[in-house]
Amino acid sequence: MAELSTVTRTKVAQVAGSKMTATANNRERVAIIDTAAAYSAANGDTFGTGIIIPKGARLLAPYLSNAAGNASSTLSIGIRDAVTGVAIDATALINAASLAAASAGQISTGTKIVNGQYYVMPQDVELYGTFGGATPLANAAIRVEVQYVAP
Repeated sequence: MAELSTVTRTKVAQVAGSKMTATANNRERVAIIDTAAAYSAANGDTFGTGIIIPKGARLLAPYLSNAAGNASSTLSIGIRDAVTGVAIDATALINAASLAAASAGQISTGTKIVNGQYYVMPQDVELYGTFGGATPLANAAIRVEVQYVAP
């Protein structure tokens, strides 16, 4: 039976003198986004986090924990240019996760990580969120843990 080469093995072969690329074997970091104790938002509102993920970091599946919210309300987590604030992908990490019922778990719906994708940040990016679907419940606690492999 033939042995298949993975993306990881191919990248190791491309980097002379290296056993493993940083995106495949390095420290895992976690950026944590918490909502304020008191806040209100409307459908379509965005929020910045000030959290910068460095160029060369590899995204992993994020973890979402939230209190029960309004029916049809959703949350997306995306990436935007760290300097200009211009959106790169509004649903890079989480794509319209429901906030209607209280829940906690790993979310793998983001456009940059779904279906086993290998995505490395092409530049420094800021994490940001967008509420959608319906107006989110004011003051409902939300925590997003964004895991990534440091460059």
